[in-house]
Amino acid sequence: MKIILTIAWRNIRQHKVKTLIIGLIMVIGIMVLVVGNSFMDSAAAGIEKSYIQNYTGHLMITGESKGYLTLFGFQDTTAMERAVPRIPEYAEIVEFANSLPYVEAINPQVSATAMISRGDNMIAATQLFGILPEQYQVMFPDNVELLEGDFWAPGEQGVLLNKTVVDLMEKQVGFTFRPGDKVLFTSVSTLTGMRIREVEITGIFQFRQSNIQLDMVSLMDISNVRALAGMVVGHAAPADLSADEQSLLGAIDEDSFFDSFDSLDSLFAPVEVEQDMSDDDYWYSLLGETESRDLSNLEDTGAWQYLLVRLTDEGYTRQAQIDFAKFFADNNTAAQTRDWMQAAGSMAQLSSGIKSIFNSVVFLIAIVAVIIIMNTLVISVTERMGEIGTMRAIGAQKGFVRRMVMWETLILSGLAGTIGILLGALVLFILNRVGLEASNMFFEIIYGGPVLRPELSLSSVIMSFVVIVVVGVVSSIYPTSIVMKTSPLKAMESSR
Repeated sequence: MKIILTIAWRNIRQHKVKTLIIGLIMVIGIMVLVVGNSFMDSAAAGIEKSYIQNYTGHLMITGESKGYLTLFGFQDTTAMERAVPRIPEYAEIVEFANSLPYVEAINPQVSATAMISRGDNMIAATQLFGILPEQYQVMFPDNVELLEGDFWAPGEQGVLLNKTVVDLMEKQVGFTFRPGDKVLFTSVSTLTGMRIREVEITGIFQFRQSNIQLDMVSLMDISNVRALAGMVVGHAAPADLSADEQSLLGAIDEDSFFDSFDSLDSLFAPVEVEQDMSDDDYWYSLLGETESRDLSNLEDTGAWQYLLVRLTDEGYTRQAQIDFAKFFADNNTAAQTRDWMQAAGSMAQLSSGIKSIFNSVVFLIAIVAVIIIMNTLVISVTERMGEIGTMRAIGAQKGFVRRMVMWETLILSGLAGTIGILLGALVLFILNRVGLEASNMFFEIIYGGPVLRPELSLSSVIMSFVVIVVVGVVSSIYPTSIVMKTSPLKAMESSR
């Protein structure tokens, strides 16, 4: 082995031009890989951190369902045709979640999409998150920046409008909206029909870490969002009575019910009316409060669509998924967990998709690099045909020659890789200090915020180094096979 390494190193030093060409290609290649992959890893880590800390937590618990369900509702072609499922056995799930030592905080939510109108004019659209303010702020203490007003008080109703939504509204009507103003929210669904609620603006805010999707999110009291989402008692499933409960109620026989009256006169009795029956107040007093009698408007106060879970450490994510799945199975609960990326929706998926595209481009670049390095090695090996033929003539075996060429490539790849990694680290250090500001909304989505400060990623260093070594080894296979097919005598003659 020592002899092979000595000869390989000698050949590298003797063929300086070819070594410089191949080495430069490898240095540039690995530098691009390190910077590019570190860039994408930093962006992905930023997006993940932003969403977990500010919007989704580590896990999202929902009712069991198929399809692409996110914190914004279903984001597929069936979104208008089905409602986001309620979480069954919500109280039991909350109790179990709070019993897990690695669960740091939980936050329930309901989501709805609504149009905002003032008077007869529809002026904007917004995504509504129905929340409990005190619990929401414990879960996400740093994501809301209040610009005017405040959250509504416990037990009261109200809406915090996103500044982006308010700007759109003011542009439409030329009216300045302030806390205390009331606006109409209208939701439309093929399942629940049209629902309208008038809600007071209690404040205007913006998310500290946002994107084009989150800029359209406003925060509203849970009661009104439930109504807009159609989460009312009138849409609840009928009660499933046990055999004992049915026997206790007994059977209702219409004939026996009406036969129990001796005569029609028994249905009526003389009454004295002191109040004028023509007065509307009299009839309202008899009817009482009618809104709650309409089951289509009576809020299902125990209904939640999402339960967001933040863990003490990201390393517990897999364990939490297993524990919740076991709890759901043991209790026959039709619920499931989803990770933060599915909860985040299309914006987070876009970043992941861009990273996949980048990796595909890197793969194509690697193929081109293999071809270039291979052609350079073919020329290099062909020029040394006489030397290799002499070595074989004096007893060097084919395996010896193969290992010699391979080690030449490995040594060159190692040196070029080290230089490329150091140069890539230097570039990343400069970019981290300077910071890359998002010039438009597209880059803000990719960066996971307005500014990206990329850091050297250990995984990108390892992957890039492996890639360049593999490229070097693969590139040496074809040139070596050419030499091996040439007889020693002919190889020696070709050098004259």
